[in-house]
Amino acid sequence: MDQEAELDLIKKAMKGDAVAFRLLVEAHQGLAYSIAFRFTRNEQESEDIVQEAFLKIWKNILRYEREFRFKTWLSKIVTNLSLDYLKSAYKKNNIDKNANDYTMIATSDENKLEADELKGIVYQLAEQLTKKQKAVFVLRDLEQLESEEVCRILQLSNGNMKSNLYYARLKIKEGLQKIYKNDELQRL
Repeated sequence: MDQEAELDLIKKAMKGDAVAFRLLVEAHQGLAYSIAFRFTRNEQESEDIVQEAFLKIWKNILRYEREFRFKTWLSKIVTNLSLDYLKSAYKKNNIDKNANDYTMIATSDENKLEADELKGIVYQLAEQLTKKQKAVFVLRDLEQLESEEVCRILQLSNGNMKSNLYYARLKIKEGLQKIYKNDELQRL
């Protein structure tokens, strides 16, 4: 959706137009779910976070600031809700044991299997990052948002964002090296 059409929908939503807001939701719910799922690794929790994010936006649509892209505002809300979820006592006491169980579906395409396996390993390694490192890594490297957007979403300086991203990438790299080194030793 181009920015002009999006701004038109936002203006209509600000006047209480539920249909315009529904179109905004439909245009951005994939991004919101993707961000939430990369944090929670849980479908139900991700859906709940997305729903809560859009409810917050609906209630606060009059506070939307046009200098920010709607996508940036939404990403910030979803990220904050996801981080709150990760901090919650519920998360600590009720970890879904299957959330980190990355099973692979049999297929004849070995490259897809290897890519899926690598993706699963990266997600597992991301779980070991600090919350701030994980947030930066998810938004910048997995969601491929621009650095400026990540800084706005997480309210970090560019230097702080880069530092967290550097250490996140370093930890992911070290984890991958360790896993694949052990894998090579087991094959010998």
